[in-house]
Amino acid sequence: MNTRCPEQKEGCRVVRPVGELDLATAKALREELRGNDAALSACVVADLRRVTFIDSSGLQELRAAQTRCEAVGGWLRLVYDHRSIELLLQLTGLVQQFPRYADVDDARRGYPALPGTSGAPSVGG
Repeated sequence: MNTRCPEQKEGCRVVRPVGELDLATAKALREELRGNDAALSACVVADLRRVTFIDSSGLQELRAAQTRCEAVGGWLRLVYDHRSIELLLQLTGLVQQFPRYADVDDARRGYPALPGTSGAPSVGG
């Protein structure tokens, strides 16, 4: 996994991993999601549009980050457009915890993508 430099955007940490989120990259993902300052990383947007693969280790790090954010009154929101990510979330029962956001601005504002708009089609549809 490579990452583009994380940024702060209107009070949210924006992380943009690239490549695979798996056992080999789980520690780097955890560090990117946490950031250096817990107060600055209570609200995190993970832009997964350049992620090519996620295994259970990557998914576990996303779930752990969500739990950490929620514990301090924040949230973790995912931006993705790959059907494989939506299918993974469906199969693991996490699609409700991680609704799809079309872009970073929508995620930051809390506007999930509507089914059938752009990006990932509905699973089973």
